[in-house]
Amino acid sequence: MKPIVKKVLQSSLAESLTSPLSVDHYLGLIDSKLSINEPRGRIADVERQTEDSVTLTIAPNDNWVTPRPGQHILFGIDLDGVRHRRCFSIASAAGDKRVEITVKRNGDGVVSNFLVDHAEEGQLVYLSHPEGEFYPNVEPPALAFLLSAGSGITPVMSILRSWIGQDCLPDVVFMHYATTAEDMIYTDELAALAEEHSRLTLIIRYTQKHGRIDGETLDREVPELAERMTWLCGPSGFMDAAQELLDTRTTKPIFREQFESTRREAAEGEGEVHFIKSDVAASGDEGSLLEVAENAGLNPPYGCRMGICHSCKCRVSEGTVRDLRNNEVHEIRDTDIQICIHAAAGDVALEI
Repeated sequence: MKPIVKKVLQSSLAESLTSPLSVDHYLGLIDSKLSINEPRGRIADVERQTEDSVTLTIAPNDNWVTPRPGQHILFGIDLDGVRHRRCFSIASAAGDKRVEITVKRNGDGVVSNFLVDHAEEGQLVYLSHPEGEFYPNVEPPALAFLLSAGSGITPVMSILRSWIGQDCLPDVVFMHYATTAEDMIYTDELAALAEEHSRLTLIIRYTQKHGRIDGETLDREVPELAERMTWLCGPSGFMDAAQELLDTRTTKPIFREQFESTRREAAEGEGEVHFIKSDVAASGDEGSLLEVAENAGLNPPYGCRMGICHSCKCRVSEGTVRDLRNNEVHEIRDTDIQICIHAAAGDVALEI
């Protein structure tokens, strides 16, 4: 959309002419991808690398903001008239005009399983602006170590692709852990990149064959580990084990992307939760505030359920809540919180 057109459509005159509906509503009659401010896109390519994964390339509209390497987005899709949002890491290089994500089947996950089974070209999707600090504002180091497991490979791929695309690839060791060869994604691309770039050393470990990450493997496979800046992503158990091993071998920075829930405490609460707008009350004894709301028949928005994406933020009019990441209890009033990582620690009034 041309800037002058967007400026006119953002004006108070355009708003008054389209009231009580929105400008976006009428733009959607032309093309549902169009929006004044919201990043949206259409799936441009679908690749199923494994039986339980799908790689989607998305063509965004011009509201999309160029990401930094390794950031994530809140991805939305309408299913049966309900918009579902989930948090996914961006796998494409920072400078790419299109957005790539890879989604793996996730138990009973509504969105991930739908995409793995039914994603197709042309589907409309909703995007947030990119977020995340996995790759802070640092220059590429002379020596780097990329360490990932499972779907944690996606933001690490973004970093590697960005270095290559910007012609600033350092001496990098890329070590990835997958369960089996059949579960490995980006296999062919990584092999081709390692063949093309002598500064890239690729090490693939299959846990069913090689076991889990250990110090002996690191010492043998990663030369000059003490001198390498590290980017680490994967399931929380893998990252915790890797962090402990790395801490004894290097003092260089280690950047982590939290791939699983940040919750450190069981979601147990106490007191009553009053959902003001819905005029519903429920016991806060079991589950996060998000889970209490869902168990009460409400459908508040959420994306990651991990405390990452902020889409479940809700205002607490007043009450006592417990932060599930550190078990701290806070009395708050007129404050927005992420209800997926807070539980009731007394009576709570939520504006839902």
